Amino acid sequence: MPVAMMSFALVAAGCNDDGSGSDGAASPAAHAGTTGPAETSTQPPAPASSPPPTAPSSPAAPSDSGASAGADAAGPGRCTAEGLGMSVKRGDGGAGQVYYELTFVNKSGHTCALNGFPGVSLIQRDGGVIGAPAKRDGASHGTTVLAPGKAAHVVLHTLNQGIADGGCWKRADYLRVYPPGSKEALTLRDPQIRVCGDRFTTTSVER
Repeated sequence: MPVAMMSFALVAAGCNDDGSGSDGAASPAAHAGTTGPAETSTQPPAPASSPPPTAPSSPAAPSDSGASAGADAAGPGRCTAEGLGMSVKRGDGGAGQVYYELTFVNKSGHTCALNGFPGVSLIQRDGGVIGAPAKRDGASHGTTVLAPGKAAHVVLHTLNQGIADGGCWKRADYLRVYPPGSKEALTLRDPQIRVCGDRFTTTSVER
């Protein structure tokens, strides 16, 4: 029967299309069946343009300004006799009072500080002390900071002749001054200071 034979041939041809034929390419399913199940990844694929991971940033190092602030907080060092200049001049007085302004100038190249009372004495040419060192007058004014070239002062106080008993001391050849806290002295020649009435005092350092 021609029709039946033709149907049988078509069925046989369909069976050959499953990849077992020599002239047909094997389907993906057929390859999978022959090589075993495909391996699956548990990690999602990385994006194609993913940037490389960056290391965690480390804490910033302290800046120089912070270190300087710490240094400034400690305050400047004490002014030394070597780093100071000194001068004296007579100031305004009245009612028998005599005042002298003793000035310190910072001649060093760095900021320094003076705090408290100086030691002030009148000295003879042979080095002997005239009378007694100046006594402290009043309370301390605290720390006075001097930048290079800046000045601070104290006020020396005595009396005019005849205002009080005791007469006048011999006129000094030198004025010897120990800045506050210093074991080294400054010396000024011929200071033109004369003490009378046994009154000789100094204030603390101030502007």
